[in-house]
Amino acid sequence: MFVAFATFAGLLLSGAISREVVSEIDVKNADGSKTALIVYQPGFSIFPKGVSYAFADGLASNGWRVEITTASSEAPSDLSKYSLLTLSYPVYGGTVGTAIVRYVDRIRDLAGVNTVIIACGGGDSGESMIPLKQQVEAANGTFYDSLALSNGNSTALESAQQAGSSITP
Repeated sequence: MFVAFATFAGLLLSGAISREVVSEIDVKNADGSKTALIVYQPGFSIFPKGVSYAFADGLASNGWRVEITTASSEAPSDLSKYSLLTLSYPVYGGTVGTAIVRYVDRIRDLAGVNTVIIACGGGDSGESMIPLKQQVEAANGTFYDSLALSNGNSTALESAQQAGSSITP
């Protein structure tokens, strides 16, 4: 337990947990009827990215045009063309990824966009969603749904894809 805490504290102090990673926007199903934006914060493992892309595959299979990118100052801040926003992040120490928090802060007004929150953690990461849900609602977003997935669950990617495919455009 002490080793895990010491490792987390070291990562937190080094800034590695809060760093932003800039990426291009990937598009899935360019001809979809409505557009969804997925903004994810990469983690130390590939898990948050894998979950985000699995969710995107589910949305695309159900007729959505999906744009997916990382939480950074380069991520879209004008949400007028999006019908759905998904915020996905790794959970470290039971907290929301700070790059996701800063992204929502930069937007300021989500203009009522339906928002899905996906927490990617090693254990029970559901509690970490509460502050982000409150932030989304305070920024005039509409909380639509949430998903907490553990990297210890062998069906997590399937669950993410299934969750995405259940949302109709």
